[in-house]
Amino acid sequence: MKYNLQRTILTPEDIQAMVARVADEINAATAGEELVVVGVMKGAYIWMADLLRAMGRHDDVLMDYIDVSSYVGDSSSGHITIQRDLKTDLAGKNVLILDEVVDTGLTLRYLKADFEHRGAKNVLIAVATDKRPEGYMGGVEVDFVGSKVPNEFLVGYGMDYNEKFRSMDSVKVLELIED
Repeated sequence: MKYNLQRTILTPEDIQAMVARVADEINAATAGEELVVVGVMKGAYIWMADLLRAMGRHDDVLMDYIDVSSYVGDSSSGHITIQRDLKTDLAGKNVLILDEVVDTGLTLRYLKADFEHRGAKNVLIAVATDKRPEGYMGGVEVDFVGSKVPNEFLVGYGMDYNEKFRSMDSVKVLELIED
């Protein structure tokens, strides 16, 4: 499969402003509370690093990662598989799930229910980008949204195509071209 990078959806400056705004929103909503921040790997790693630095909270934030998969290539399998589980016990804790994108909501809905089942006191969700069509929730409420973006094939800032393009400092539309 061949591909072309198309128009830019989010510039590095857009991303920087979005990170600062969401960090302020999270800090306001969780002030005075210890927080376990869980990055959904692999895509959330850049968003997580940027957001945690912008939040500036060094003594009341714990970090962990969960690696889940619902995609094979460029399409969703509709089934969640945990590849690497958390090391942190969530019982009685406030949890913030970070993901780089929400489209169907399947992964985030699964994780929120799973973390609540593990005994988390409160589970919040922050996404860098929201690709859901207007009015579509996908069965999950997202508490903090960096940017509403078109429901197109996007890459960069953690989003990938077969593990490529994650490290781009912008978000672009990727056009797949049949061979």
